[in-house]
Amino acid sequence: MNTLDELALPVMLSFLPVILLLPFLLEACTRIGFVRPNARRHPLFYVFTPVLSLLVYISLAVLFWHPIIAFAAWLLVYVGLTVISNVKNKVLGEPLNGPDLETARHLFIYPEFYVAYVGETRVVLVFGLFTAGVVTSLALETSFSQHLPFLPDNLAWAITLVAWCGILWMLAKLLARVFTQARARKLGFLFDTNTDAVRFGLFPLMPLYGLMLMDRAENPALRKKHASLKAPASAPDLIAIQAESYFDLDRLYQRIDGFEGHKWQQLEALRTAGAATGTIEVPAWGASTMQSEFAFLSGVPNDALGIDCINPYQRAAHTGLETLATRLKAAGYRTICIHPAKKEFFRRETVIPKMGFDDFIGIEAFEDAPRFGLYVSDEALADVIEETMATHRQASDAPLFLFVITIESHGPWKPGRLADWIDEAAATETDPTRDPSFALYRQHMDNVTEMFERLGPEAPKESLTRPRTMAMYGDHLPAYHELFERHGLDGKAVDYVLWHSDKRLEQEDGLRIEDFADRFLKIAGF
Repeated sequence: MNTLDELALPVMLSFLPVILLLPFLLEACTRIGFVRPNARRHPLFYVFTPVLSLLVYISLAVLFWHPIIAFAAWLLVYVGLTVISNVKNKVLGEPLNGPDLETARHLFIYPEFYVAYVGETRVVLVFGLFTAGVVTSLALETSFSQHLPFLPDNLAWAITLVAWCGILWMLAKLLARVFTQARARKLGFLFDTNTDAVRFGLFPLMPLYGLMLMDRAENPALRKKHASLKAPASAPDLIAIQAESYFDLDRLYQRIDGFEGHKWQQLEALRTAGAATGTIEVPAWGASTMQSEFAFLSGVPNDALGIDCINPYQRAAHTGLETLATRLKAAGYRTICIHPAKKEFFRRETVIPKMGFDDFIGIEAFEDAPRFGLYVSDEALADVIEETMATHRQASDAPLFLFVITIESHGPWKPGRLADWIDEAAATETDPTRDPSFALYRQHMDNVTEMFERLGPEAPKESLTRPRTMAMYGDHLPAYHELFERHGLDGKAVDYVLWHSDKRLEQEDGLRIEDFADRFLKIAGF
């Protein structure tokens, strides 16, 4: 046995104080919320934190089969997650949580949604240093197999890995039977990421939320049933648009000195055409589109979902619940969802059919469509909507429900994004905020309201073979916390637009997204 072999055990033991204590220091460095919730640490925090840290190190040691490489990986996990969590919190006002780890697959679908905020240089540097450490350790460090000379190296590693994975799986199953959502509530869990992270810790909260996702107890809120819909004599075509990051710009502009009387002309044109506008409360802020999307389609309040409130598309949407689409389908409507993006994002390729849609049109229908910035333009989206409606009319006389999810205005809105389309400097100069990023975002808001006008008030009369009712709402506010805070715009409320081809509508503020579908149907004559 050489010197490195003799040092293996002392080296591992020397890691122990760091493994047990560093997570507490990192927890102290974790940022939680734009304003940290006023909550005290739960006693279980002081138990979960070191135990979890030790389990993570052992798991990495079994995986990498080298004690120093495992320690480097452990540091990467703990320090890396702290940094990433703080970046997320700075942008969205919320730290990492367990369901976020499930959506890590999105890094390979739309990496720009995430890497742009963390920074490409930072990502490359971290993984570069880790790779260098692994190569160095492999050259100088012996594996655990040296202590199991009676087995071939690879066989010893494989047996140990399988055995450890089995132990972790059985432990998780056992804990999931004990640590249910009901038990968690008794311990003080609120399923509010910020408050729960303050009380139980960033790192323990990730696996604890994961355990609760293994709870198979039925949620009564997902079994809610509505009365059967009865369509009016002349059933209207219905178009509901979930507009990425949409809100009434004047709610910000009119707070800026010198712009108190500002009128956003695109939205004013819709009001003049008889549309109703107003604020609507949504559960999401800056991201988490699926929370608002699920609440609109299902009518279930986000705060009634328990652990599924964070990502309803992970479990709740797979339960066969009643939705706006299933209700309209039962009333004779053809139901189609259109989203000019990759269908696998948020697992919509599975979720959308389960929520009652006959067809789901994704990015494959927009391969040659023009972009405005990074993504398919709202103008191109309007083209496909009109084509879809025309094709349907030729094949069927059934009324149509379209649920449209835009993507043109998806962030981040970095300067240079629209340089090939507009004069960005001029746009910044004329925007009341004088913010280069917000000035670009505003271009997208102009486009989505113009799309609504094109499909609604400006639609050719010959295309309206039926009455038409339209709704549009924002999935969440754009992630401009510092800008909004500077001008006193707070809360999560976005805005909606409602329009009917045959009547003028009255404005109403204070709607809630889970009630918006019923409001939409009422205006349509149901």
